[in-house]
Amino acid sequence: MATDTASELKSEEESRIERLTWFGIVGVLVITSALPIWLNLHNGIPLLATGGILILSGFAQYRRGYRVGYTTWVAGTLLLATAGFNFASRPDLDLTPLAIVAAIIVVGAGIFTRET
Repeated sequence: MATDTASELKSEEESRIERLTWFGIVGVLVITSALPIWLNLHNGIPLLATGGILILSGFAQYRRGYRVGYTTWVAGTLLLATAGFNFASRPDLDLTPLAIVAAIIVVGAGIFTRET
């Protein structure tokens, strides 16, 4: 009997990787937001870290044969490209809200489609 792959339950390991991804993104955003202003981290760090976490999580899941939603790849790539722009052209521009919105979209799409 054929089953719909989107309705199959995730393995515990797949769910663990997704939770680590979500907590990693939240951790990066909280830590970079909570640091004192005098520390002067570059404005592109949250974008770079969030995009890197998404891409690395996608590769980790893909290598294990798990489903990886297209939003993970697209958001991660766009965040990395935006971080490159931020580092190269506009270091004064704080695009941290973009990383937050991208994380919300990826998590929301993952919950809705049952893919990360």
